[in-house]
Amino acid sequence: MKYDQFFTQVRIDELRQIDSFEHDFGFIGSCFSDHMHQRFRYHGLEAWMSPYGTTYNPISIANQILDSIDLTKEFTLFSTENTCFYWETSHKLVHQNPNDLKRVVDDMRLKSHNAFQRMDTLFITLGTAWIYELNSTGLLVANCHKIPATEFRKRLLSLTEIKDALHTLLSRLNQYNPFLNVVFTVSPVRHVREGLVENSRSKAILIEACHQVVTSSMSAAYFPSYELLIDEFRDYRFFEKDGVHPTEFAIDLVFEKLKPAFFSEALQRVLTEVAQIRHMEHHRFSQSTPASAIEKHNIQLEERKARLNDFNKICW
Repeated sequence: MKYDQFFTQVRIDELRQIDSFEHDFGFIGSCFSDHMHQRFRYHGLEAWMSPYGTTYNPISIANQILDSIDLTKEFTLFSTENTCFYWETSHKLVHQNPNDLKRVVDDMRLKSHNAFQRMDTLFITLGTAWIYELNSTGLLVANCHKIPATEFRKRLLSLTEIKDALHTLLSRLNQYNPFLNVVFTVSPVRHVREGLVENSRSKAILIEACHQVVTSSMSAAYFPSYELLIDEFRDYRFFEKDGVHPTEFAIDLVFEKLKPAFFSEALQRVLTEVAQIRHMEHHRFSQSTPASAIEKHNIQLEERKARLNDFNKICW
């Protein structure tokens, strides 16, 4: 039975042919970036994950990167008697004391500053073109932080706004780290709270903006994670019960599609070996398992790791 008789295959362009572990990767954007980051780390690859939390709209994502490069810019503080946060970060970065918050975020920005200097591939996952701006100041926020919706103006970013922001971002990144390549992708997670029609409008703008930016840039590429989930894996079996978020299995399938587009055949074989070793590391023994069997398992584990000693920088 032929695969293509049951699936509409998505054509995936070759990105780069990474052939060693001596590369640093970065991930920022929607929760799909976090999932891909986990797969890279599981396979022994050096990978940075944005500490600013899940961020969906392209302007906020771009600003988080730019504000990691330029550490002089101040974030916008919101403070009450019991809590404080920055409008530029996610709902998870909340403290009771503004000085504690500043200390934590300043440290995150410095570490991100250094990470962008050494990484050679940055994956940026865009989630939505819908944004929220504060009525009081017009500030575009990365997250509403559970503040009442009446405090914001909601609108859809234009294609030009997104393109301009991404072009500015690529230009600044190229100045800061000329060796950095950017891979844009659009999250397959559907924002159903906005409405399915509104979600489709949003995704269409994001996809077109990515393609127009990539077409005019030598340091950017596009990976079709959205298209894989929506077209090739077109079935609710690949989504959680909410019908919105992809399952772990679906995310694994997307990673399997990414591997041949991004890694050399030789490195793919090593990545498979690393994943098998990871599986051995996570094996759980029952209380009745003999000590000799556990010892044998551990010896085999170390032997398999030792056979990979020639591959420098595997992140165990």
